[in-house]
Amino acid sequence: MSKRDEIAQRVLGKLTSREVAAEATPPRPRPMNTFIGQLGQQVAQGFAARVEELERERESGLVLLRLDPKSIALTEFANRHALGLDPNDEGFKALKESIRTHGQDTPVRVRPAAAGSAQPYELVEGHRRHAACLALDRETDGGFPILARLDAAAKDTRNLVLKMYRENAERMDLSPYEYGRMFHSWLDAKVFQKQGELAQAVSLSDASVSNYLQVADLPTDVLAAFSDPRAIAVRWIADLSRALKLNAAAVKAAARQIAERKPRPSAEAVYRELASFGIADAKRSSSREETVKIKGKVAFSLTRRAGRVTVKFGKTVDRAFQQEVGDAIKEAAERLLSKRLGGK
Repeated sequence: MSKRDEIAQRVLGKLTSREVAAEATPPRPRPMNTFIGQLGQQVAQGFAARVEELERERESGLVLLRLDPKSIALTEFANRHALGLDPNDEGFKALKESIRTHGQDTPVRVRPAAAGSAQPYELVEGHRRHAACLALDRETDGGFPILARLDAAAKDTRNLVLKMYRENAERMDLSPYEYGRMFHSWLDAKVFQKQGELAQAVSLSDASVSNYLQVADLPTDVLAAFSDPRAIAVRWIADLSRALKLNAAAVKAAARQIAERKPRPSAEAVYRELASFGIADAKRSSSREETVKIKGKVAFSLTRRAGRVTVKFGKTVDRAFQQEVGDAIKEAAERLLSKRLGGK
C-alpha cells in the first residue's frame, strides 16, 4: 500500500466514526422562536392559569353552572311550605311564567352532595326557583336547565341553614309559621344546641324566636282551621296560646268545626273565634268567689278579681274579731311576699 493510500484510509475512518457518533446522538430540538410556537406556549400557560382560577372560584363559591334541575336534591332543612310550591299558587305561577319568558335572573345556590348520594348536588337557596325550573323541565322538550351557584362552603350545616335564613330574611319572604318550622328543624338536628344560641346567630330576640316556634307548635286541629297556616300572624300567638291554656278542648273542637265550613272564613275571623275562648274564660276566671262555712254557717267569703282579694265576713263574726282576722291576713301576706320578693 502506498503512502497516499494509507493516509486516505485513515481520513476515511475518522469521517465514518464521526457519522456513526452523530447517528447515535439524537438531534437537539430547536428553540421555538416562531410566532406559532410562542402562541402555543402562551395558550398552554393561560389555560393552566384559568384552571387554577376556576379552582379558586369553585372553592370560594363563585362558580356558576347550568345544571339539570333533577340533579339537585333538597336537604332536611328545606323551609318552604308545600302550599308555596303548589302549581296552583298564584305567586308560584307568576314566578314560573317569568322564568319561562325572561329566563332565570337570579341563580339558586347549591352545595356538593355527600359521597354516595343519589344526586350530585343539594339545594342551599332558591326552593321556589328550583321548583319552577323542575316544572319547566317537565314541560320543555330537551329539558330546562337551572342556573346555580356552587358553594363549597355550605358543606358545613350551620353555614347552610344561616344562608337559607338570610336569603329569606332579606326579602321578608317567609311566614311566621315557616320560620317556626325552620327554627324547629335546626334545634331538632342540633345545629344549635339552645334557643338562645339560635336567636343570637340570626340576630333576633329570644322572645321573637319563641313566638315563631309557638306558631309552628300550634295543635294540628288549630292549624287546619286556617286554610293556609302561613296566614297566621305572629301577633296572634299570645291570644291563641292563652285560649289553649285555659280551654284546650273547646278550642280544638271549635277549630275542627271551622275546618269543615264552606266557604272557609278568613284567617282573621278564625283567629278571633278561637281567641274568644281565652278572652271569655279569662273574664270568668278573673272574678271568682269562694264561701267558707264553719259548723254549717258562713264564716266568710273570698273574692278574687283582677289582682284584688276581698274578704266578706258572715253575720256571726263581730267587728272586733273581723279586725283581728284582718291583722292576721296582713301579717301573713307580708311574710309570704317578703319571701317571694326577697325582702327581710
